[in-house]
Amino acid sequence: MPQFHVDDDVVAAIWKLANPKPFENLSFNTALRRVIAGFAQVGEYSNRSIEGPVTYTSPRRASTPSAKEWAASIRELKGVADLNSWKSICDHLEIKTAGDSARRRLQKWVESNRPLWPQVPDTGN
Repeated sequence: MPQFHVDDDVVAAIWKLANPKPFENLSFNTALRRVIAGFAQVGEYSNRSIEGPVTYTSPRRASTPSAKEWAASIRELKGVADLNSWKSICDHLEIKTAGDSARRRLQKWVESNRPLWPQVPDTGN
């Protein structure tokens, strides 16, 4: 049987991968067999886990209400061009969002300042 010279760093790596228990008297051959057996089990597991292509499914989120449709339902805003987002509606009405959601700010503003307007739609969360 051929004999091989094994460097100290390889022996240390095998010893670390073998993960001996405290005070376990483990020979290099036994440690190497344990490491090889561990890799064989990992290989079997990884082969079994890939049975088909992995598909990505996007998280379910409520659809964002249309700002354009909401603005079109209001007589005062219907004729104004470029009201395509909640932020643009807030800018037109001079509502400061201050980092908050423009839709939520508009919702609060409509409740207090224009109670006869249609309610700003919620996201459904």
